[in-house]
Amino acid sequence: MKQKKLNLLIIAILVLFVFYPVLLMLINVKWNTFSTLITSKAFKEALFNSLFVTIIATIISVIVAYIFSYTLNRTNIKHRAILKVLITIPMLIPSISHGLGLINLFGKNGMITELFSFDIIGPVGIIIGSVIYSFPVAFLIIDDGYSYINNSMYDSAKVLGLNKIQTFFKVTFCYLKKPILSATFAVFTMIFTDYGVPLALGGNYITMPVFLYKEVIGLLDYSKGTIIGLFLLVPAFISFIFDTFSKDYSSNEFTNKEYRISENKIRDIVFKVITYLILIFIFVLIGSFVYYAFLDDFILNKTLSLTHFEYVFKGNIGKYIFNSVFIAMTVSIVGTIIAFVSAYITARVKGKSSRVVHILSIASLSIPGIVLGLAYSIGFKNTFIYNTYIILIIVNIVHFMASPYLMAYNALQKVNPNYEVVAKTCNISIFKMIIKVILPYTKKTILEMVSYFFVNSMITISAVTFLFNTNTMPLSLLINQYEGSMMLEEAAIVSLIILIINLIVKASVYIINRHDYNKEVRRIENEVEL
Repeated sequence: MKQKKLNLLIIAILVLFVFYPVLLMLINVKWNTFSTLITSKAFKEALFNSLFVTIIATIISVIVAYIFSYTLNRTNIKHRAILKVLITIPMLIPSISHGLGLINLFGKNGMITELFSFDIIGPVGIIIGSVIYSFPVAFLIIDDGYSYINNSMYDSAKVLGLNKIQTFFKVTFCYLKKPILSATFAVFTMIFTDYGVPLALGGNYITMPVFLYKEVIGLLDYSKGTIIGLFLLVPAFISFIFDTFSKDYSSNEFTNKEYRISENKIRDIVFKVITYLILIFIFVLIGSFVYYAFLDDFILNKTLSLTHFEYVFKGNIGKYIFNSVFIAMTVSIVGTIIAFVSAYITARVKGKSSRVVHILSIASLSIPGIVLGLAYSIGFKNTFIYNTYIILIIVNIVHFMASPYLMAYNALQKVNPNYEVVAKTCNISIFKMIIKVILPYTKKTILEMVSYFFVNSMITISAVTFLFNTNTMPLSLLINQYEGSMMLEEAAIVSLIILIINLIVKASVYIINRHDYNKEVRRIENEVEL
């Protein structure tokens, strides 16, 4: 009975905070303006612009992600763990910061513009910024796909006399097909619904999210914003349906034969050079924040100065840092608990309600942040949580819950399914069994869930852009304000602060996991000696 009540409670929470605001948003649409809007020149241009830059950026992003994944899994490159961390660093700052970094390098007065005549404002800039912002996500999905390839199939392919190309399509691509397609849908959705990069680099080249942002923020037309938001839902909804029902060929074996990487110096050199060139570009981009932040005036006086730091820190930035860290910490704790409990229900408990919880838990994947924020501003406008920390915490939990939930779901499925039976036989409570057995087994996953919630809550702009007031405004939204006032040095400083905070969190998780790993190695060595 307790288990059934818990299921119903999780379902009620997810329905209230996922579907209710979206449904209320749709009810409040003035549908008589639908045809006028979608036939307008501005809407058509925004839709075409979004599709154009999104398709090109998605193709490039997935290719770059696959190159990185192949390099780390199929070449003899060194320092794989460090490289994996470096590849994911672009995820630690808001997307608009990547746009500002490109302006620092390639803008009218950029550091590289003086050497090359290159106009970064417009579709080219959006494409480059979107690739940098999105490829780490595609990389993580494809890289994870490599770990589930049944490597014994390569021996079978060799026995059958298949050449390398045939082996790739018959074995590697067979297992990576779903991860690559998942990465493609995920990246397409991210880019199509992102307004940070287009806001910084678009200029007069308006995309759909920027069009929505200007209609709602500039003109306070929530009905028109909702209609635009519906179009942003389409690719995310298609991605959700695909991930839910597509077939997965991954190996579910707990132990998998280690892949033996062949010696090929030319291959290793080529992929090593490509990998390091891309990483150098990314770190030059991020490094431009540091350089930009310490200049007195990027155009007139390029001497080192702390003037902009003084301005930012005199502007009550401590309050915004507190707001972001408080929200991120609360989201990471509460969100991890909700996501883990939901995953336990769906992965370890059988029943129809478990399937409902699973679908509801990953449903937020189909709702872009800017649409979710708009839905919350309409659905909860006259409630006590509006313009408070509570609504910012809730919207972040809902917005980012799907990925941590899937982390926990996959980890819990690998835990011995007989633990609950043994606990029941020995008259041990399920709660005690979870605390003593399940949590220690999934500690690494839980820490990753916590860091995922924290980092994304620190960098998000789209989900909270309609829901804050002067007392609750997160730090990331300062970048918007400074960028809008052309105070790019100050925006760079805020981006740098967010990056430092997120690096501290990621480093802490890495140190804890490394300590636990070393502790386990020592335990095994002691057992062997005995």
